[in-house]
Amino acid sequence: MAGELFGAAMNKAAKKAAITLMKKGKSKEQKKIIDFFYKEDECCGLIKGSPIKFDEYINMVQARCDSFNHKQRAMDMIGLDQSQIEEIPPIVFSSFKYVGEGVDVKVDDGDVVSTHYSVTWIFFSATQMYTYTLTFSMISDDVIEETNDFFYTDITNFSTEHKLVEKIDFGKGCGCNPFGSDATKNNYTVDALEIIVPGASYSFSLRNNGGVERSIQAAKAMIREKKYSI
Repeated sequence: MAGELFGAAMNKAAKKAAITLMKKGKSKEQKKIIDFFYKEDECCGLIKGSPIKFDEYINMVQARCDSFNHKQRAMDMIGLDQSQIEEIPPIVFSSFKYVGEGVDVKVDDGDVVSTHYSVTWIFFSATQMYTYTLTFSMISDDVIEETNDFFYTDITNFSTEHKLVEKIDFGKGCGCNPFGSDATKNNYTVDALEIIVPGASYSFSLRNNGGVERSIQAAKAMIREKKYSI
């Protein structure tokens, strides 16, 4: 929706109307976040500066993420208790989502955020691997929870993907020059974990770092062992 509403060539009146419509029925916090993502430069006369900064937005996302008590939700939805998932420590990773319906991305000085965030738990039992993913929007009340379970013998691939995405942002624009006077590349990277089983594949967003990578390597080793010993 947002990508269509806020194209660079849209005129000032249409942009202002689209932002106003998008705020209908939203909470005070959601309205601030809509301004953060979709505000226009002052020369367009729409919004005079963003009410929140990048670090403030990240803190807001983290606070909402923590409020879900997502590990317990994951175990409850899958129907597990602690004694069933002690093969190796569970893996948890989280990240902004950069693709999907309604997702918009904002880049500034190397920082990359989006309107949607996800957290994934992976649990390991003696015979199966279980995944739980919580995805929520910061500009609406939308929340999606998904679970999957895989027998080790069915997993054909368990791998990570690192992708560079090109993003071009236009400079200040208004009235007769909606595209602005310049364009800047604000490329960003996307990391994901992919699990493939016969007839299906599943991808999970993650922030790739040393701790996550070590956990993934441990999981790969266990999957290989279980696959041929069960």
